[in-house]
Amino acid sequence: MSVVLYLRQYGKLFLFLLMLGFGIYSTYLYLTIGQRGYDIDLVVLAYQFLHWNLDLPVINLPVRDIANYHNNFYIYFGPLSSILLMPFVLVFGQSFPQVSIGIFSLITSFIATYSIAKKFKFDRVDSLWLSVFIVFSTVLFSTSVINGSAYEVQALGFAFILLSLWAYFSKKHPLLIGLFISMAFLSRFTLLLSLMFFGMEFLQKRFSFRSLVLLMIPVILALGAFGVYNNRRFHSVFETGYGYNISTHDLPIGVNLKYGKEISIVHLPANLYAFLFMPPDPVLVDVYGGMVLKFPYMKANPWGVAIWITSPLFLLLLAWKKGKYTLSAAITTLLLTLPVFLWYSIGYAQFGYRYALDFMPFLIILLLTCLDGKLSKTAIGLIILGVLFNCLYSGSIWGVYPHFGMM
Repeated sequence: MSVVLYLRQYGKLFLFLLMLGFGIYSTYLYLTIGQRGYDIDLVVLAYQFLHWNLDLPVINLPVRDIANYHNNFYIYFGPLSSILLMPFVLVFGQSFPQVSIGIFSLITSFIATYSIAKKFKFDRVDSLWLSVFIVFSTVLFSTSVINGSAYEVQALGFAFILLSLWAYFSKKHPLLIGLFISMAFLSRFTLLLSLMFFGMEFLQKRFSFRSLVLLMIPVILALGAFGVYNNRRFHSVFETGYGYNISTHDLPIGVNLKYGKEISIVHLPANLYAFLFMPPDPVLVDVYGGMVLKFPYMKANPWGVAIWITSPLFLLLLAWKKGKYTLSAAITTLLLTLPVFLWYSIGYAQFGYRYALDFMPFLIILLLTCLDGKLSKTAIGLIILGVLFNCLYSGSIWGVYPHFGMM
């Protein structure tokens, strides 16, 4: 078989294996030489759970992402990530790496995306390409491999929302969908709004009333358990800890509260700018002036990078096409953007706009509809660009470029 014939027949698969290998190797690099900080908050909380405590020990408290309630300190994220870590902490102690939550999220998201793409009539190779896109060409990659508690929780919630969509498109098993939704919002509470998708499917008569009721059983049970958890900590079933957040004083993010409340329309322009328009920064020879670039020529802006740069495949959303699930996915996406785009903190020390993970599962549904069951050469080229950008530059907010040997 000639080389030309081989490439025509297997070229797409060969490129996929190349990108997959590069992504896995990049993950290894960022988990080893690319890490910054030593965040073990979720592991510490898992240890506390094992000893029937809900608060953090006062020794070596984290400097942010905690709530102070009458001098008791709590993590205001959902408890699921620490619950999942409990058996590992029981065996390995507090030395167990909490970034394993991110690796679990990457693997789960890869499998879920492949299964969802197959349900949208993509062939095996194209479904694998879409899985590579989600795992290595979106903010999921950096959010998973950077060892930060807030990052790991977001990656975990994203993975469970994808699983809920897989459960829906596969067999529409309502209890399983409800379980995955529950696990998502027990990671990140705003993901409860993902229920809108299934409500819209019910209104369009693709999801029965009986199924909707069954879906809500695990959700209601999880809400009850979360309320009890909150009440034990803050004497209120509705207080998750954000009301006692000490991070509101952090710089530079805390400055935003000088100009509006925590949830305010005044924060909308900055969030939209970070999500849609924020470019990378140049790497200058002379930081005091001039415009001469040095290798590796650019670095991520710590406030974020626009989604079209981290995930250029999403540009194909502009080729809008209405499909079976478009209305449900679009309305759910808009609903999930509200608490994100109106929130005072657009994120800092992040690669890309990581809060997009909240609504990205439904952007993926819209994207699959636009792609119409097949990846073009242009689409594969955009995936490759995104993989290269994310894997090469994810640590650049700290001046870390593991692939280039620069520390």
